[in-house]
Amino acid sequence: MVRLWVDAIEASSSAEHDDFMHYLGHFLSFVGPPYAIGFLALCFWWRWWLLVLAGIVAAVLAKIEYASVNASDGAGVAFGIILVVFAMIGAASGFVASGVVVIGRMTRLQALGAVYVLPVVFILGFGSYFAVTWTQQKIREARYAPPEAACLDNLHPARIADVNIAIPVAPGIFLYGDGMSEDHYILWSNPDARAFCREADEGNATLKSVVFMLDGSPSRGEMEIRRPFCSRSNSEYPWAEMACKLIPTEVIPDKPVGMTVSIKAPGVDPSARERPAMLTNQPTVASDGLRIYRSQNDFYLQRPDGYFAQCRDYRSKSQPWLYCTAKEELSDKLAISYDFRSTAELFITQSATVATNARGIFNSLKP
Repeated sequence: MVRLWVDAIEASSSAEHDDFMHYLGHFLSFVGPPYAIGFLALCFWWRWWLLVLAGIVAAVLAKIEYASVNASDGAGVAFGIILVVFAMIGAASGFVASGVVVIGRMTRLQALGAVYVLPVVFILGFGSYFAVTWTQQKIREARYAPPEAACLDNLHPARIADVNIAIPVAPGIFLYGDGMSEDHYILWSNPDARAFCREADEGNATLKSVVFMLDGSPSRGEMEIRRPFCSRSNSEYPWAEMACKLIPTEVIPDKPVGMTVSIKAPGVDPSARERPAMLTNQPTVASDGLRIYRSQNDFYLQRPDGYFAQCRDYRSKSQPWLYCTAKEELSDKLAISYDFRSTAELFITQSATVATNARGIFNSLKP
């Protein structure tokens, strides 16, 4: 319903003015009759008690009809909803017109006579829908407009635990503020990026988690690569290429595909929960010393030096690798958790490389 009118607005700004007028004529001829019927049904009730009674009946019928149309399915549902909505707008406008006429009769104001009120309210009521829709569209455009160049191009100071960091507005970065759960910033979202820049530049960006989502999800990749960050050289950020490009499903990168650095509780081992679950099972030991602990769908891989990760085998041609998660202590106040792709054959050497690169990713944010 809204989309139809929004498309008409957008078409009006193009060079195809004739097409727009043709489209607009069809649209008005489609919604005009139900609006007129709704208006005429309630615009001639010029006694208070009759107007109130007619308004109640119309409201009940509108609710029943709207629920009936909304509950149905099929290709014509959207058009049915449009017809009902414009009939409801017409009825509301007719109700208002009748009310104004009643007031005019009671106050004996000639300016509120039916001959003046009915055409004015008819036109204003019909146009109110388009005015509201246009206003909402402009509000949405303003909300989702790209942030200013200073926000997109500059580094923004923040702090997590006792570490100062400088964060670019880059794809794949998700931040949790050190406040309520709603206090978060998705830096590939324009409203969130704008809010983070404002908080950071005012010196109030205190974080409890910094999340890197580097797996290149197709749902956000196309939008993200249009960021200025992805159009310039970012050699200082070892994760930039992964953030700006989709990773082929068959590739096993030497960097984590997802990583979280967060404040940890004092004296708590980040892997405290996983270790007991792993040790309850008897391991299988490979020739290179790799220990494999199986636990239902998940299993754990442990290097001879004690490092371990929880992994899942999707057994899929599109995902021909293990998806592993490791948790470590980054400092006495910070913990790091990272997801990476691996295989049992590559795990011992590759996990060490991934762990080093995961720390490097976080260190790249330090000024």
